[in-house]
Amino acid sequence: MNQLTVKAYAKINLFLDIKNLREDGYHNLEMVMQSISLHDTITLYKKDNGIKIETNHSKLTNGEENLAYKAAQAVINRTKLAQGIKIFIDKKIPIAAGLAGGSTDAAAVINGMNKLYDLNLGEKEIHNIAFEIGSDVPFCLKGGTAFATKRGEKLRYLRPLKKHKVLLVKPPEMVSTKKVYNLYDEYNISKDIPVKKLLDIINNNKELNIEDGWANVLELITKRLVPDVKIIKDKLLDQGFKFTMMTGSGPTVFSLLDKKDIDLAYNVINNWPRTDDFITLTETKNFN
Repeated sequence: MNQLTVKAYAKINLFLDIKNLREDGYHNLEMVMQSISLHDTITLYKKDNGIKIETNHSKLTNGEENLAYKAAQAVINRTKLAQGIKIFIDKKIPIAAGLAGGSTDAAAVINGMNKLYDLNLGEKEIHNIAFEIGSDVPFCLKGGTAFATKRGEKLRYLRPLKKHKVLLVKPPEMVSTKKVYNLYDEYNISKDIPVKKLLDIINNNKELNIEDGWANVLELITKRLVPDVKIIKDKLLDQGFKFTMMTGSGPTVFSLLDKKDIDLAYNVINNWPRTDDFITLTETKNFN
């Protein structure tokens, strides 16, 4: 086998709270993370040496800043692999969107290189490599429905969420995750919601109701930086999509839909007035 193609799935945050600022400058988090069907496609090719990234996206870097590049380098360093890798990224997940697009590409490279080169890396070693690259990468290795704590790397997998259609809308602006977190530290707006209640809702297979406390504490910060987040959220709420919130550090807004909302969602997509926005209908994705 000289090449391998794998799918790299995006994620949304059904819940995101920040507990405190750590001594290392990162934050301790509580997050409920959920994979969705929107995905990039990663093709890996064996190469004699070096790392080469190619992509169909004009704004995606193909250098050492790319998380897929960092992941490949980490695998090579950890395993002392004498060969290299060529990576083609067919990009469908918007970049800098709060959807873990870079993180999921990195996770796909780690898993893919392990298989392509028969490296026999164990689960713990793969997790450690992933965490070197970024806080969302460990979740993206497996995906599904999970409760993430610490920086995001400590994962407790939950009962798979009932399948829901998910309407995604991302404004054209990009947002700096670092800037969002820095501003959060200034405002300190933690909601301190008892997350156990939310985890019980999922594990008991109950219906998700936004009024139960599903929230993202970064949303208020990102709205200050990207006012379009509020505009988009208000438009979706006006349509009656009650479970609507921002994912990650944004600026993507999503609505978790009931079956009765699906026809309306297609109508919203077809008549969306903001032509520069990325808008699509996807669905939750589970793997077990």
